[in-house]
Amino acid sequence: MMKRIVPAMIALALIAFLAGCFLTEDSPTSPAPVPAAPEGAIDLNSPTGGFTMSDEAPAFGEPEQYEALSQETQVRDPIENTYEYQTQLRARGARIFEFRAVWGALWNLDDSTRTDPCPLDWSGRLRLEGGVISVHQTIAFEPEDSLYRVDPSTIGWISHTGRHVDGIHVKLVVPPAPPADSARADRPAPRLVLRTGPFSRSFTIEELAALRLIEPVDRCGNGISIASVERLLPCPHGQLAGAWKLLPPDSVAAPDSNGTVYGHFRGVWIGAGGRISGHLRGVFGVNGEGARVFFGKYIDTTGRFMGILRGEYGARPGEAEISRYPLGWFAGEWVGRGETIGRLKGHWMMDAENGAGCFHGVWGMKCSPNL
Repeated sequence: MMKRIVPAMIALALIAFLAGCFLTEDSPTSPAPVPAAPEGAIDLNSPTGGFTMSDEAPAFGEPEQYEALSQETQVRDPIENTYEYQTQLRARGARIFEFRAVWGALWNLDDSTRTDPCPLDWSGRLRLEGGVISVHQTIAFEPEDSLYRVDPSTIGWISHTGRHVDGIHVKLVVPPAPPADSARADRPAPRLVLRTGPFSRSFTIEELAALRLIEPVDRCGNGISIASVERLLPCPHGQLAGAWKLLPPDSVAAPDSNGTVYGHFRGVWIGAGGRISGHLRGVFGVNGEGARVFFGKYIDTTGRFMGILRGEYGARPGEAEISRYPLGWFAGEWVGRGETIGRLKGHWMMDAENGAGCFHGVWGMKCSPNL
């Protein structure tokens, strides 16, 4: 009987969590400069959510909590030493994208001890028609997993997931379009084609500029999460990813003057080349005005304060019904000591039966035209 009661309680909390959260997907306007606030006193009505601007221990003193989010292996791709790659990379007008795809048990992204695996074959290929792919990272590949190259435009992989996730982080290089009077002017428009056993899709180049996609593929929590961002020098861009979890119903306090916290998130800050350059943690809930908000703190790998994260979140348009795996969005900014540094946006997914979930998104400095 208890096994039935717990999922039901979580479902009720999820209904409360999603109720009234169909907000616009636009980023909120920039508030006034951020003052300091006492750590530990979460206040969803505060400009910082209660998070301070002090430095922290590396990984907030909890490296084990981030271990499952950091299982990445750097790849030195020989393609980067070829004439074809270097020519396209350096061509005036070339477009460069950081593309990251993670697949498997997404809702349990930060827990590698899951005991009820749902095995799935994700073996597949990624092809950039009209460009070149360079591999930067493999994510949580096990000894029996492998990645291989077919040609400069195509990579493939053998990947099977159970209680974990696998993934890749690659750089996409798209050469400039040929002149209108060129013999190559009528060439097909470049596109990216992803094909795996349970999921296939193609993307236009414009879609890759600030792509956020998450899709469940079965009834047991397997899904794929994709984020892509265009590299625009000298305006840094990157990604962020991690766990997005609903609190147990008996942990959600009644609404008070500081708002109501419904859950928390914990993740990694990802820079150029897919390298993890920091850690973040925070909370989400409803403030005193009834708005769905999130707040968090971002530090670099040494623990140095890098910014306060804040914004709004909601259910994905069309997700009006409470499903087993509800999907949603978040959008906001990160601020330093008195000024806005940049913007961020992405998506989240959750398991309604246990409240566990994940988030994945992109960030860019405030000079970014894509965020």
